[in-house]
Amino acid sequence: MDLKNLLPASVILLVACAAPVKEQEQTGFISDYSRLQKGDDQRYYYISDRLAGYQSFLIDPVTMLYQPDPENRKFTDEELEEMKQFFVDELTEALTSGENPYEVVEEPGPGVARFRLGITALDPTVGALNINIATKLTGAGLGGVAVEMETVDAETGEQLAALVRWGSGSRVMPGGITKTGHAKTLIRRWVKNLRKDLDELNGRV
Repeated sequence: MDLKNLLPASVILLVACAAPVKEQEQTGFISDYSRLQKGDDQRYYYISDRLAGYQSFLIDPVTMLYQPDPENRKFTDEELEEMKQFFVDELTEALTSGENPYEVVEEPGPGVARFRLGITALDPTVGALNINIATKLTGAGLGGVAVEMETVDAETGEQLAALVRWGSGSRVMPGGITKTGHAKTLIRRWVKNLRKDLDELNGRV
């Protein structure tokens, strides 16, 4: 099958340039990278046993470490702001939902841990390529995201946990037709995994 006979030139270009989100260079956002250990092919992490003593969390606004090309912007400012708020909202939901929820607070204090969140890469989901039979198997159109996160004591700044993670969507992963579809699906999955890890650390499972 010749894609050139089925797709416009702009879509052919996206197919040719399609690539998964890869590991990003360290940005300096995390206070200490030396404790990170490899979890799998798309994750480095650190968790201190001391994190188990915290049941209340403060979530900082997301820092957009991703620097868009001003001559080839893939997202509007509004889309980036919406993505940042989505990250905070999904983490809040993951922490406060279900049985034995954690508390999300607005101010630091004794026994409060602070989540610091940064987005280091963001690739758009191209909905037209996800539904077009000619591109469905090429990998074109799959969005993705990379993040750096850490949890610190809200008063002392002691590092309690850290995570560097990246990934792209897949053909079986719902991405919808919005440009941040796959990135949001990944974020939702990652914060649910974070809640699971926190529950295991606290002996809640």
